[in-house]
Amino acid sequence: MRAAIYARFSTEKQRPVSIEDQFRECERTAHAAGLEIVARFEDKGISGGTARRPGYQALLAAARRREFEVIVSEDISRLWRNRAEFGPRSAELEDLGIHWVSCVGQDTRRDGWGVTVQVLLAMAEQGRREASYRARRGHEGLALAGKSAGGRAYSYIPAALSGTGKTEIDQQQAAVVLRIFELYATGVSPRNIAARLNAEGVPSPGATWKRTTRRTDGKWLASAIHGDVKRGSGILNNRRYIGVITWGRTEWKRSAADSSVRRVKVLDQARVERTDERLRIIPQALWNRVKSRQAHQRKTVGARVKRGLRRPGGGRAPRHLLSGLLRCAVCGAAFTLADARAYACASHVNGDCCTNHIRVRRTLAEERILASIKRDLRDPAVLTEVERRVSLALAQRAKAPRCHQGARIAELERQIANFVKVIGAGEYSPALSAALKAAELELAHLSAERQPRTAVIARVMPKARERFLGMVDDLGLRLDQDTEHSRPALIEAIGDRIEMHPDASGRFLWAEYGLEGERLLASLGVPEIMVAGAGFEPATFGL
Repeated sequence: MRAAIYARFSTEKQRPVSIEDQFRECERTAHAAGLEIVARFEDKGISGGTARRPGYQALLAAARRREFEVIVSEDISRLWRNRAEFGPRSAELEDLGIHWVSCVGQDTRRDGWGVTVQVLLAMAEQGRREASYRARRGHEGLALAGKSAGGRAYSYIPAALSGTGKTEIDQQQAAVVLRIFELYATGVSPRNIAARLNAEGVPSPGATWKRTTRRTDGKWLASAIHGDVKRGSGILNNRRYIGVITWGRTEWKRSAADSSVRRVKVLDQARVERTDERLRIIPQALWNRVKSRQAHQRKTVGARVKRGLRRPGGGRAPRHLLSGLLRCAVCGAAFTLADARAYACASHVNGDCCTNHIRVRRTLAEERILASIKRDLRDPAVLTEVERRVSLALAQRAKAPRCHQGARIAELERQIANFVKVIGAGEYSPALSAALKAAELELAHLSAERQPRTAVIARVMPKARERFLGMVDDLGLRLDQDTEHSRPALIEAIGDRIEMHPDASGRFLWAEYGLEGERLLASLGVPEIMVAGAGFEPATFGL
């Protein structure tokens, strides 16, 4: 039997060689079981509590193409660490006739595997929750002892680096904090404060911290200054600057269905709070002036903004076609409306943090992008690719090993015969009729699965181009409608990201997007197309 190996570790702090170690153990298990290894999949630094794992999704895609019959992993926690994902996926793999084998003895080819696996999965899920609880308990103990419980605050030197064994004030950064408070208290906006600091080359908080997925340019953003008053984030809301150290202000809860999704809850009171005047940077009078201005801003400007944002059902509906889809290719920030007419890089607008200063009219961006999408989807090269992928997917379907359902078909035939006999004897009931119809439908489906597939290929292939063009025409009509209807159609065609590249002259922008042809191709009735290959080539054009 053909086998695929899957390996994963959860955090970037674990050794990368863990993957190789897992592969080695899985190979030993596969060889002992007489399995032929045909594929390897891996995920590094991603929790098993989420399905958002590239390697895991590639494994499932290959399983749906029936490229193997067995999955081998070190243990169940490498594949799944929550029941919400395990349930539907294990059922899907069972329907596909694909088994799972672990290095520690689990094997779904054996009788009674279901109970064992359910127990192991529950233990893995509980282990993840207990680890989170123990970490929080330990942090609370450190906070109660007056020690650092993690995290770094701008303008302070951690005890481990201070040389005194205590947290100390960084006088140079403290002067920046004091200046920010004074500027804001006198009426300067956070956006303008950030722009001044960036113009003077003042490093931002975290400019020297080790980051892998976030900005590393050392620039200030307005959000780092104004933060969130309720959560206590941002320079202007950090109570440590008045000598009040808190821990446990917020509580993060992971989704039971997807551990990569977290929801924050602001608690009424911090779990640990103490005062240390030695760490005070901001005089109380200045702090009070800043809080007074913040309250005034919330009451006036904030109230006006909220009135414009609220709608039935919560949240704000996108007002424009491209809202939330445009991204700056230079810094990765959103391309947002800088004013009533034009889009611009949010990092540039909110503190001059990005060199991409070009603005583009909203109406021009919408007009050009829609025209380009309609043109690209009718490009001869795209239509040729459509036919190629349909042909490839159908050929793979024809070659795939088929699940022999002879026993089930025979059982259904006996059930149908019994139903007909009972009904013929006059013992009719709606429930009996429904059971007969269900059995007949299942029998028809299984019988069709046993028929040769070459006829299906011949019937579908000549219509692939025509059917795709028909769907493109329908998409074009939806794109020409109002924002509520055109946005879903736009995302269906190109996904949720359009990158805005400045040209060398600094005068024009190039918009780049990738055609999400797989979504339309799947509508042709051949689901395998969605995993038959990489996405279509990105399209680029000038604005």
